[in-house]
Amino acid sequence: MKKNILFTMFLALVALAVTSCGDKESEGLSRITYYPTIELEGDSYLVWDKGTTYEEPGYTSMMGDEDVTSQVVVSGSVDTNTSGIYTLTYTTPKNEDGFGASTSRTVVVLDPNSAIEGFYLCSADSYRDYNGITPYGRAYEILVIDNGDGTYSVDDLLGGWYCQRAGYGSAYAMEGIISIDGDGTIGLVDSYVPGWGDSADALDGTYDAATSTLTWDVVYTDNPLVFHVILNKE
Repeated sequence: MKKNILFTMFLALVALAVTSCGDKESEGLSRITYYPTIELEGDSYLVWDKGTTYEEPGYTSMMGDEDVTSQVVVSGSVDTNTSGIYTLTYTTPKNEDGFGASTSRTVVVLDPNSAIEGFYLCSADSYRDYNGITPYGRAYEILVIDNGDGTYSVDDLLGGWYCQRAGYGSAYAMEGIISIDGDGTIGLVDSYVPGWGDSADALDGTYDAATSTLTWDVVYTDNPLVFHVILNKE
């Protein structure tokens, strides 16, 4: 019994010694980790006039009290000679634990002198025809971009019905390309709804140059759903 007591006391002393050593070794090793942050100056969504030089509004990056703005890497570019949507991504340096941060800015290049290209409001008088007429009820903003080959990209051929009105998000906008003939006839070149992986069955419409109005009927799904879309240029 005496031997057991002595052995137990010996183990306790060893454990105390190890703990004390561990405490000594860890003294002064605590540290604070600073995570990088980045803030854009100006808006994260810009509309830029075609043909004018793009000027970066700026950004600031900090890591604790250290200004690391000069170490930020900007990827992407803006071609102001070509209408389109451009994305710039700003990435901070990583801290000692390998953590970084990033943000992005969207720049839309548009020709202010174009008769067709630009932002439109889908009229509240637009409607969906499916087991009766359901008006849109309010206006939704739609972007039309001149592709330079007689066709135009439209960010939502459905005029914002699912994307904005129903609140489903951009994946449920019907991205599309239309053609506009000299007499104002609108035809469908291509369309796609990423969220559902399908497209329009047909589109017929007209462009009224006097009022800068685009009007079309989109036939969608086998049900079918018919969207009567009226777009008035802003």
